[in-house]
Amino acid sequence: MFDNHQRQKLYHFFFRVFSYPDRDLPDFLGAEIPVVEELLSAEKSPPLPPLEALEVGYTALFVNRHGGVPAPPYGSVYLEDDGQLMGQTSLCALRAYEGEGLDHDNGGEPPDFMATELEFLYYLTSQKIDALSCGNSELAQSYHQRQADFFHTLLQPWLPLFCQRIQQAEGAEPFYCWSADMLRLFGAGEEALFGIG
Repeated sequence: MFDNHQRQKLYHFFFRVFSYPDRDLPDFLGAEIPVVEELLSAEKSPPLPPLEALEVGYTALFVNRHGGVPAPPYGSVYLEDDGQLMGQTSLCALRAYEGEGLDHDNGGEPPDFMATELEFLYYLTSQKIDALSCGNSELAQSYHQRQADFFHTLLQPWLPLFCQRIQQAEGAEPFYCWSADMLRLFGAGEEALFGIG
């Protein structure tokens, strides 16, 4: 089980990993991967590829690939009966963001984009930490419950299958396969924290 600061760090790491790679990502990963390996008691990551390889690997898994992408990064694909984007799942995620006074603007991505959901949980964890630092345990518990509700209803139901699809994708960039395994491990820790499963 992770403490709140560790959870905050892990959510931030995974939010960055599952966003489209930017030029700062390799430096960020170089600094953070050893921390993640230690926190998750995990196997070492494969050698970190250059930015161009991360871009190609990301695109092939999540954006565009002949025959269809193997791991669409949208909750609605996994949770809606017809697998259609911008279904009820997307609207529920959007309402959760708006309920916190947050604007949803993630480069045109739907609200149920994996990176956006991870960033939202990072935000809620940060708010809980701030409440605890001010001695407001009631507010901290409220943020904890919001994290649990969002995680249980909108992220965890599709996170394992998403990670599995990455790991089973033919020719997938090894770094993303490792990241999927790390995200799956972290998700199991969050399940334990929130008393799910």
